[in-house]
Amino acid sequence: MPHPSTVNPAPAAVPRLLFLDALRAVASLTILWHHFSLYPPLRDQAAPILGPVLDWFQHHARATQVFFVVGGYVMARSMAHRRWDLGEVGRFIRLRYCRLGLPYLAAIMVVIPVCMLGRGWLPDAVVGPPPTVPQLLAHLVFLQDILGYEQLSAGLWFVCINFQMGLIYVATLWLRDRLGRPPNAGGGSWLEVPNLIGWALAVFSLFYFNLHEDWDYWALYFFPYFFMGVVVHGGQRSRSGQVGFWCYQLLLAAALLVHWRWRLVSALVVGLLLFAAEKSGVGARWPRNRIIAGLGRASYSLFLIHFPMLLLVSTVWAWLGWTSPWAAVAGLLAAFFLSVASAMVFHRWVEVPAGRLARGARQAGAGN
Repeated sequence: MPHPSTVNPAPAAVPRLLFLDALRAVASLTILWHHFSLYPPLRDQAAPILGPVLDWFQHHARATQVFFVVGGYVMARSMAHRRWDLGEVGRFIRLRYCRLGLPYLAAIMVVIPVCMLGRGWLPDAVVGPPPTVPQLLAHLVFLQDILGYEQLSAGLWFVCINFQMGLIYVATLWLRDRLGRPPNAGGGSWLEVPNLIGWALAVFSLFYFNLHEDWDYWALYFFPYFFMGVVVHGGQRSRSGQVGFWCYQLLLAAALLVHWRWRLVSALVVGLLLFAAEKSGVGARWPRNRIIAGLGRASYSLFLIHFPMLLLVSTVWAWLGWTSPWAAVAGLLAAFFLSVASAMVFHRWVEVPAGRLARGARQAGAGN
């Protein structure tokens, strides 16, 4: 029997795409200000000056679907052309947990003491009650929403959904190879098992699950956004993939006629932009900006760390008695810059080492 690494060698490092980093940067900053516009006391105190701006961010600035589209594209780009057996699936799950879970757990370790510091100074609805052991265990395995426990920090639900999405996609790849159908060289055939399953799940979600917010703790609720990234990748690989891409846009348009959804509109726009950028080659070379690239690389860290930084600044401002509207505006700006600086540190010392650990675990598993 050949060595496992000769059957399914680890993929070569995929070069970063500048346009993807820009999308991640914009999405992470949008989510940051969405959360800043939700949580008192700084939000309420700044309302006399920034009220209309904060109201807009509160009601319209939701960008997690951008991450789902990008995630679907990156997964398809890096995974669709490999062979998957149960060993590879197991290694993928361990790698995924390291990459997503370790920074997520580190962020929880940051937010818990910050919430303890804020109790008595900030509203109870913001800091929440002290965490329980079952609640912590549920967070450890990404099941807090499904099991009915309160989130320990804003946005952690996204990590749980992202993990579920990876499990769904890798399961379709394993099923494809289990049925003896090797990866298609074009990567966009409608008859590939992952695409057939993806279309079925997308249709079911668009016309049922995605219409009922009670299902938003399951990946299927968000699946149409993720599958947009998959069909964008297929559209780059073959003529039939291009047909599939445009048919998917028509499907999303039909779903919007049934029920208007802002997130679905933004996912459609992002998919079109990503398709055009990658098809033209622009995505690999634009925008060339160090700040945008840095924010794009650290976007996951910014997503995880901005809420505890907001709580920390809010606590300090409450302790100092800085409650005027202009002081609150200064507090929001201080929380913003502290969040960006903390994200860079968090990325360097937590997210990057977690990625190295994941790659090391995969290589060790492939060598056994």
